[in-house]
Amino acid sequence: MLIRDLYEDSIKFEEPLIAHYIFYLLQESLISLEDDVKKLNEIKVDKQKLSKILKQNLLGFSQIKVFALKHSDKYFIFIFAKDKQEAISYFQKKFKRKPLNCNEYSLDTPMNIGNRFLSFRDMRKEQKEFPTVIGYYEKIY
Repeated sequence: MLIRDLYEDSIKFEEPLIAHYIFYLLQESLISLEDDVKKLNEIKVDKQKLSKILKQNLLGFSQIKVFALKHSDKYFIFIFAKDKQEAISYFQKKFKRKPLNCNEYSLDTPMNIGNRFLSFRDMRKEQKEFPTVIGYYEKIY
């Protein structure tokens, strides 16, 4: 596999660590997009520089994640937020109570919406404001 393919996949599937790592190595002229990915294992990097690039989020990755917050024994509320604390605070503001728990879900989890399946990643693209409630789930026993 070429570095080009890995770089494109890391951007497509929003893997900020891999994408920024390759970006950094390209900037430093330590690799080319035509190199084999095995070359990535041979390079020693300046961890401080890489950390700085990640914090700056130079490639503009979304920091929004999805959380499932338990409203009651049977009901769960899905919320897009930056982090767990923001999701919990938004839940409390919206529903005037604390959630029973809060768990992060993968953005690639598919959800049945009407007559179609969408991943949370696809649903996130449709939202304009964050944090936001994106759905409810009733657990049927």
